[in-house]
Amino acid sequence: MSHEIWEYGAADDDDEHAVAERIDAAHADNPRLSAWLEEQRGAFPEWSRRHGGGWDFGEGSLDRVEALVREQVASPEDLLAREGTPLVQVACWYVGEVHNRTRGTGWRMDPEPADGHPWSRRPYVIVPFERLDAFPDPEGIDFDARPQHRPLSSLLGVLRADPATAPGALRAELQDYEPGDAGA
Repeated sequence: MSHEIWEYGAADDDDEHAVAERIDAAHADNPRLSAWLEEQRGAFPEWSRRHGGGWDFGEGSLDRVEALVREQVASPEDLLAREGTPLVQVACWYVGEVHNRTRGTGWRMDPEPADGHPWSRRPYVIVPFERLDAFPDPEGIDFDARPQHRPLSSLLGVLRADPATAPGALRAELQDYEPGDAGA
């Protein structure tokens, strides 16, 4: 894939909407994302067995993920050092799957990540492009203000928060998907 998905005028009557739609489509359907999803789905049964079973993809199970991460990972630095392990990768996939199954989001991953931008290599979940108008930017700056979450970032947030004052942080993210006033 080339960088023409980012450029205006790549197709007739291109505008910001058309460019954003092309980017979203490229991030939604690409070999990098497909391979990552397949790997995590395949690793999930063993991950589930190792971590108590009964993982139902419900909102409440995010509290179990939070507890698991706090129990198994010492710090944000430790999480990043262990990022490529099944513990972390499947946990990220699971968190995203809860968003997808309970809030109708979908997986995305940059098909051509930027060398200098490590977050462009990581998967994220976002509201489908068809619901773009339900999430206007209250400041009127961003064309695409759909909420998105990067599960790895969410897990880092869990480790940075005080466990006594911030239980339910992963579950709280689900509130971001409440649509705003499309007329705002």
